[in-house]
Amino acid sequence: MENSIDFRLVFSLINGKISTLFRKKISEDFKEAHLEITSEQWDVLLAISMTDTCTQQQLGEATSFSKTTISRLLDGLEEKGLIQRDKSRVDWRANYIRITRKGQVVYNQTRLVAEQALKDILRGLTRNEIAIAQKSLSTIISNMKLLSMNKKREADEADLLLKKRRERLISKLILHKQS
Repeated sequence: MENSIDFRLVFSLINGKISTLFRKKISEDFKEAHLEITSEQWDVLLAISMTDTCTQQQLGEATSFSKTTISRLLDGLEEKGLIQRDKSRVDWRANYIRITRKGQVVYNQTRLVAEQALKDILRGLTRNEIAIAQKSLSTIISNMKLLSMNKKREADEADLLLKKRRERLISKLILHKQS
């Protein structure tokens, strides 16, 4: 039996349709529970909750949000008193972010709502189907990271070759001028 690829499903994964629908569901559920937090802010709180403190750069890597988006989300969370930013004593450019007590309370409330939303959208799938989906998505993410690292390595190698070529040309020019 041939395994055919459902390109509509794959395209839904690629264009973010699934994550958009999930974000919409969580946002609606937060609103219904009278929790004044967006799904994007929830992503950031979740990432922070996995560590005691973290930097904005680490949050960007964990959430895949841009630096600008992370900054905006942190501003909103700080305004609500859910996080606190502390300047690094070692690197003046870095801020360490941690959840406040109020933030921990909100995180616990939102986590329960988010877990229920996840259960709702996974309804009808067996544990085995969920495990297969998790394994498959994990493999896809690993493959994409590997491809990205390979492209970066290739670009770095090309830059290094170009730099060496420039250095040789400059050396030849210098030697030519001296003779």
